[in-house]
Amino acid sequence: MTDVSLDARYRALHRLDSAANRLIRADIWPEGDDFGQQSFITPRYIDEIVRRSPIGAEDHVLDIGSGAGGPAVRLAETAGCRVTGIEPNEVGVEVARELARVAGLGERVRFDRGDARDLPYPDEAFDVAVSLNVLNVIEDKAGLLSEVRRALRPGGRLVLLTGTFRLDADDAETRRRLTRQDTVPLFDDTAEGYRELIERAGFAIDEVTEYIADFRRQIARWGEANRRHEGELAAEQGPEAAARHLDYFATYLRLVEEGRAANHLFLATAASGVTPDRG
Repeated sequence: MTDVSLDARYRALHRLDSAANRLIRADIWPEGDDFGQQSFITPRYIDEIVRRSPIGAEDHVLDIGSGAGGPAVRLAETAGCRVTGIEPNEVGVEVARELARVAGLGERVRFDRGDARDLPYPDEAFDVAVSLNVLNVIEDKAGLLSEVRRALRPGGRLVLLTGTFRLDADDAETRRRLTRQDTVPLFDDTAEGYRELIERAGFAIDEVTEYIADFRRQIARWGEANRRHEGELAAEQGPEAAARHLDYFATYLRLVEEGRAANHLFLATAASGVTPDRG
């Protein structure tokens, strides 16, 4: 079942067809690096995931929260694998399907509109599940990871890239600033918290990598580009929304510099004979 209210809020935030966002992304990304959506990842992240997972031509990959489809298409191009993306945003699905068609990958890459907490796929349908900076907008992380485990074959791999935070009970104002335009909430967790969630879902963790310097650069670039195009954003989305974008990136960058936020990559294997704990 698709969460329609979240879909509407996500669409309002990301404005995948937004002229202002296209200007911002053109400022941020060198040619060939733009995945066509608001993202901190680059093609090099995808290439590193393919190498380290590893993902090969024989694999069927589930992309959780596939957005505008750029990462899924890059995965298929790099690894030669099949990819199925699941995404609640109808605009994202439309854009992704066209991207796959233009790339000549329509037979190997497909995109479905749906909710990853209730996957429309049978048990053990996939070899690899990938989630790229998605889980911070999902409250029921345990339920989602349990559902992903159900859809993976025993021995299948989980690739989870997510922002992690160390926020205290008195950080309510910081959390408010990290809630994008009061549209998509932040459900933050620590690296240790994610590790526990992954293990409880029936996975054995193989590797954990913390990205700090590159993550800092990406957030700084997004903040600088939003500031350069504040006028265009204000004209398109309103002055208050433009200001909230700037505040979001400034707050995020401050947390990274304080050592209270980073991007973590978790690589894990679906254990055999384990019943996931939905928490």
